[in-house]
Amino acid sequence: MKMKAAVLNAVNEPLAIEEVELDPPRGGEVLVQLKATGVCHSDVHYVQGDNARELPLILGHEGAGIVQEVGPGVTRVKPGDHVVLSFLPSCGTCRWCRSGHPVMCDVSANLRGGTMPDGTRRLHRSRDGRDINNFLFVSTFAEYSVVPEASVIPVPVEAPLERICLLGCGFTTGFGTVTNVARVQRGESVTIIGCGGLGLAAIQAARLAGAATIVAVDVHEEKLAMAKAFGATHTLISRRNNDQVLQEIMALTDGLGTDYSLEFVGGAASPATADLAFRAIRKCGTMCFAGLAPDHLDSMPISPKMLMMQQKRVVGAIFGDSQFRSDIPRYVELYMQRQINLDDMVSQEIPLEDINSAVQEVIAGNKVARQVIRF
Repeated sequence: MKMKAAVLNAVNEPLAIEEVELDPPRGGEVLVQLKATGVCHSDVHYVQGDNARELPLILGHEGAGIVQEVGPGVTRVKPGDHVVLSFLPSCGTCRWCRSGHPVMCDVSANLRGGTMPDGTRRLHRSRDGRDINNFLFVSTFAEYSVVPEASVIPVPVEAPLERICLLGCGFTTGFGTVTNVARVQRGESVTIIGCGGLGLAAIQAARLAGAATIVAVDVHEEKLAMAKAFGATHTLISRRNNDQVLQEIMALTDGLGTDYSLEFVGGAASPATADLAFRAIRKCGTMCFAGLAPDHLDSMPISPKMLMMQQKRVVGAIFGDSQFRSDIPRYVELYMQRQINLDDMVSQEIPLEDINSAVQEVIAGNKVARQVIRF
């Protein structure tokens, strides 16, 4: 079938709106008509070349839509079902899925190769037949997507897809890092570094967990205003001076530091934000690193002596280590009960044709939490 998609043909160039040919689903695959997709900073890292994939490529990984067709062997969804797409698949049967870490599912072996799990491609340029690479098995910057059954999460039809699409990446990553990785408890304290979509979700999770002190740190006053509205108890502007920010965190915590710190920035700032996150936690505290660092970065400025002497913990976190087959439907329920706020996380809705403007808004970083493309 023919469809419209935004194609990345070269790094640091605008995405091209092109006609693309999409093959039908094969065994274990699902054809989804996308209704909405978020524009995530992770997508922009690939546009800018901080992280690399074979080109041409259709980005996008935070989508929701309606099942149109299923391939042989698909049993979990049927045509007409509403679904959120997970950028990480879960087969439910491998060692990692069975041990409670579906984010490590073995189906992800080819996740970064530009193909489907079987090593073949479904996307082709209409004008010359050239193959186009897939992104994380979902490629949501397109009107339709063929995805593995392991990447679809059924959701209630009454839930607005233009809001719950955020559960496909950003919200679940932020919320889950608090609840599944850090496991923040009532009365504890947390520093959240980066107040975009992930950080705002983490603030909501910390508030619901009953955290007594929620310190939000960002370089933009506008983002800190959002953080305050979502439940941060304190906001600190970072002028790229970690010593100053650290002094303020210590002043708020009687010189101890917070029980947890969560890093959601990534990118070129990773060394500086990792340094702040590590130093911000108390003795026996836990630092969670969830930002996407550039491909070339292979170390972080963390003191081995302080790590040992103060028994600090440093853990990585991808997709909030979520049980996303159960967590995402639970988040939908919390949203419908108005216990979590997705509405105010969406700064603007745009058509696919405006995607390059959305990319520039992400790069600017000060005005938007999440932008949603509606098809």
